[in-house]
Amino acid sequence: MECKEIIDDVASNKITIDELQTYFDCFLSLQHFLRFNAAIKLNKKIAKVGSYVYFDLGYERPASYVAGIDDTTQKIFCMPVRTCYLYYDSEIEIRKCMGFNYHYYEKFNYGDGITIRLQGDLTMEIVRAYDKVEDLLNFIDQRREEFRELWENFIRSKLAKDPEIQKAEVLIGSYQELRDFALNTRIYREEDKNDVISVVKLARKLEPEIKALAKKYDIHLLNVFEKPRATDERRYKCIRFIDIEDFGRKLRQKKISQMGNFKDYILENEKKITLRIGHYTTAHEIKLTGVMMNAIEGRRIEIAILRPQTIEINHPEHGKTSFNIPKPTYAVFRLMGL
Repeated sequence: MECKEIIDDVASNKITIDELQTYFDCFLSLQHFLRFNAAIKLNKKIAKVGSYVYFDLGYERPASYVAGIDDTTQKIFCMPVRTCYLYYDSEIEIRKCMGFNYHYYEKFNYGDGITIRLQGDLTMEIVRAYDKVEDLLNFIDQRREEFRELWENFIRSKLAKDPEIQKAEVLIGSYQELRDFALNTRIYREEDKNDVISVVKLARKLEPEIKALAKKYDIHLLNVFEKPRATDERRYKCIRFIDIEDFGRKLRQKKISQMGNFKDYILENEKKITLRIGHYTTAHEIKLTGVMMNAIEGRRIEIAILRPQTIEINHPEHGKTSFNIPKPTYAVFRLMGL
């Protein structure tokens, strides 16, 4: 019996779970075989939809399952999905439930919001696609702080050797330390109070230099008022301090706006990249040219692809696949399923 026939027979209730053991070699792996067993045992409804079989386990279960034939190995896969609400037998709905819209080899209009299955359970979501690279760079620049690692590297590359920032960091660090020491000293006796006053006076000596930097860069300084830690807080007034963290943020922003262009930094960081998504021993390997934006190790990678190219995907079981990226794209590579 061909592997495809097993799918059809299960959908028609022609194969029992005991008979399924005979066809173990038809499954992609032990994991897919065990999922298929669970799907048969626990399902409340089976639906044959296009080339897939949907096992509905009910909303009270953490997942339902979709099974089908892998196009590269011709073996059976079975993957967990969130419960699909199929109002009609449509493969489009099943695909959405699995997490993609099109197979890579199908014809479709390349554009925003489409997710393409590249190989096995690997997909590529087109978050944004543009005709011009400048438009893609503008999209990224407007959301710069979402790309924390790249943005942080950009800031550090621009500010690392700036003498005023070096001076400001010493002032900010020293002021924070004195403030925290004063506020965290417990006041039980008069000498404790005197110690706090001494430390606050040291902090006050730093304030003229902080104010001078703030004036130079037109930064409005904010004050914060905190009470020291005391056995009877009602006896003590709040102590005024400069909001030094706010000052530091504003100074860095002013400096960055004068020093460089984030879009140029993105272009400078374009390079050949090899991405690996999936298990350590059976990862999908993706080769492309672009800029790494965000990553969750082994599961999800966001990439800015700045120019048209053909990307290559390799996997120990699924073999080699290639896919053409026709225009500048912000893409997310991830695995299907939960």
